[in-house]
Amino acid sequence: MTPPSTQPSGYDDRLAKKQIQFEHIKDLWIFLASLLAFLTVIRILRLLLRLFILSRRVNYVEPLEPEKHDVESTTSTIKTRVNSPIYRLQSAIATTFRIVAFRWSIPIGPGSFASISELTFIFGYMAAMFLWLFLDTRNLKATFYQARAAHLASCQLPLIIALAGKNNLISWMTGIGHEKLNILHRASARTNFIFLWIHTITRTLSGISGRTSFRHNWMRAGAVGMAALTLMNILSLRPVRNMAFEFFLICHIVLVLIFLFASYYHAQIALAGSYIWPALFVWGLDRFIRLVRVIWNNSTFRRKGDPSQSLATVKLLSEDTIIMSLKRQDFSWAPGQHAYVILPTVSKLPFEAHPFTMASISEKLDGTFSKGQARDVVFFVKGCNGFTKRLRDHGVGTVPAYVDGPYGCPPDLCEYATCILVAGGSGISYTLSLFLNLIRENARGKSAVRRILFVWAFRDESYLSWLSKTMTEALSHAKCSLSIELRMYLTAPSTKTSSSNASIASEKDGHSAVKTTTVVSPTEYHPSLKLVHGRPNIHRVLHDEIAACTNGGSISVDDGELMIAPDSCWTSGFDGSRATCPLLRCRCTSSCVKRTPVRHSSR
Repeated sequence: MTPPSTQPSGYDDRLAKKQIQFEHIKDLWIFLASLLAFLTVIRILRLLLRLFILSRRVNYVEPLEPEKHDVESTTSTIKTRVNSPIYRLQSAIATTFRIVAFRWSIPIGPGSFASISELTFIFGYMAAMFLWLFLDTRNLKATFYQARAAHLASCQLPLIIALAGKNNLISWMTGIGHEKLNILHRASARTNFIFLWIHTITRTLSGISGRTSFRHNWMRAGAVGMAALTLMNILSLRPVRNMAFEFFLICHIVLVLIFLFASYYHAQIALAGSYIWPALFVWGLDRFIRLVRVIWNNSTFRRKGDPSQSLATVKLLSEDTIIMSLKRQDFSWAPGQHAYVILPTVSKLPFEAHPFTMASISEKLDGTFSKGQARDVVFFVKGCNGFTKRLRDHGVGTVPAYVDGPYGCPPDLCEYATCILVAGGSGISYTLSLFLNLIRENARGKSAVRRILFVWAFRDESYLSWLSKTMTEALSHAKCSLSIELRMYLTAPSTKTSSSNASIASEKDGHSAVKTTTVVSPTEYHPSLKLVHGRPNIHRVLHDEIAACTNGGSISVDDGELMIAPDSCWTSGFDGSRATCPLLRCRCTSSCVKRTPVRHSSR
């Protein structure tokens, strides 16, 4: 009997490794597809539940009683029909989930926070990747996971590219905006980076000679790809991004393309190029859709002979603040969404696009529709460095402009009894569009909102003339059943005097709604604008509004410029004796939240 040779044994090992490798890649994608399907079902159920709740609240919420408000405390009473026990149970479960998943946040780097839900997805994804990497490796034998690490990393490239794209299937199915998927993009990309270095190190330790020597172009391509990937990860660190974002962005795109093409050439030797070309397809599809959007939003045949629709009007509100407005035919967007603006004569590169949140709404405030009419797309821009500095230096006038968008998945606030909108500086773009939409939906009779508190902190009093004009138009369409309070907080020393209208807001142990002194309602502005010199005490504002909801009302808190909490952060009322509240950066007791569901979201 012929003794078995070592060749068949090695051949069998290679067959076993390939079979296990294929099965693990398939299992990983089944796991990710199942998770995506689960989130899609959750979104559909939430949409159906929101429609059901909104229809009931619009039909049953009673009008507000006459009420009075001052700056220090809110004494309004919002009367709504008492919720059923089933609804209270559902609300309590949702509240508990939101507190744990979205309100609790953990620092993950200098100036960077992640919510529990984001960390759950990040560590869950990493755990799944490492599980399928080391499973069935015969006591962690490197020869079994050496190639598998590269294959697992390569098969994730389409997902990584999709998470970075502005137009991606994940956002469409789950309702999660591309800007919030970016943290998952970075986490999956860095996991991919670790896996490819595992492949590189184990391959080097096993010996690079003969067929795997650098005399072969496919090995050289692998080295080039790894060099590009390593440099790309270094430049992606937050300090580098914050210091020179435009430089980072250009380098990032160039290095990604070098990595993908080099990796494809390297992987083709093992017939694994099919893992990589879909990533190029996903990237190209996103760029193609963006190009189609730009052509459609800015095409000549949609302007109907109006040359002004190819230009943006630039006005200076102050020495560092710009109002940029465009007119577009049948260009629609949801309140709180953003668009990418291309200004060829201002940008360094011809197709350089920068995101700005629309500070206007696409439909008329009186509740009618403006189909077939030109719509004003307004952006409130803070001139800082780079592109915005060049735009500020351009001064007043018109510039050729192209719009790509809209993007983002902002919240629908119409189901809540009370909405508190808080913004600082240019963050008003986000909250103002939500405010205008609430006015419009109230005029249409499609909103359950009975009170809106609009809070804006800013440094330059010259902003008030622009805001007063906007608010005058908006408030003229508000129904008398809707209570609106506008609080403007001027954080810089005022250059104007309004002593005849001034009153003093005293502090009460540091818990007043304002941290300093004078409250002014200037006669030259809309009488509803309450101008306060000082900074808002957000804790006190929320405390008063929540305390005012005595009959089971619901509150939504939305902020621009992340004044309150990091991205994707929600807060809810709860029944507990005491808990840490990162939203307010303070200690909250159950007496301040009562049993009022509160929802917080940030831009």
